[in-house]
Amino acid sequence: MSGAGTEPVRGDAAGARQAKGEEGAEGEERSKDDTVLHSTTASGVSWITLNRPEAMNALTPEQRERIIALLADASADPAVRAVVLTGTGRGFCAGADLRGAPDRVRERLPGDVARIVRLGAQRLVAAALDCEKPVIAAVNGTAAGIGAHLAFACDLVLAADTARFIEVFVRRGLVPDGGGAYLLPRLVGPQRAKELMFFGDALSAADAERIGLVNRTVEAGELEAVATAWAERLAAGPTRALALTKQLVNDALTGDRAAAFAAEAAAQEINMTTRDATEGVASFTERRTPRFQGR
Repeated sequence: MSGAGTEPVRGDAAGARQAKGEEGAEGEERSKDDTVLHSTTASGVSWITLNRPEAMNALTPEQRERIIALLADASADPAVRAVVLTGTGRGFCAGADLRGAPDRVRERLPGDVARIVRLGAQRLVAAALDCEKPVIAAVNGTAAGIGAHLAFACDLVLAADTARFIEVFVRRGLVPDGGGAYLLPRLVGPQRAKELMFFGDALSAADAERIGLVNRTVEAGELEAVATAWAERLAAGPTRALALTKQLVNDALTGDRAAAFAAEAAAQEINMTTRDATEGVASFTERRTPRFQGR
């Protein structure tokens, strides 16, 4: 999925459509630029597409680092005004690629696992949470483990009606990582979060929408079009105001009322220095549609 209906002007995702649903040979070696496709449309939407359909987009360390870098680039680039994260084939992301993990476990020393989690899965989820542009997850298929948590860390979640979400950790005798125990209680409450994590049952897209993990479920063939439409709306919006709003909402459940009110006032102060705020007020008084530029 590379942003149908919009014209890519930068990047390497021209082949994302062709890759969608096509499975290569297991173990085929490709560069990380091939396994994470990227393009930015003329309207400023950055499309990041996981592209290992033969592995259900199970995430390698190289792919993880590329996604983190692309989200950081999106934050810093004023030409980027929204991000869509999606996958090719039948999986959004089937979790971390654990091939070879048992061999590595025997070599670890105390403290190694915590370091790996902190610098790996937690950095990935934080990259989506901290991105200064709105991030949409267009979940095209199975999202399991860190793949599910990556989707839940995005600002908006669209899911194909064929998608599934799985807290797979308990099936492997593992504790959830990638901020799952932080994200899920905030999205669905502690009781629902425990049910998902204790049993590890697959959750359909419709049920995920019903309990609040997904904003909207759409037919699989419509996912890209809906993601494009949402991203285009966000890209045409007041980018800095959206960034500040995202920060306020993300921080709302971690502080007290006094801290939240102080942060809100600071965000208002910062935002009123932007061109978009000036344009928004001017357009209101002049009774016309605002023309936001993301600055």
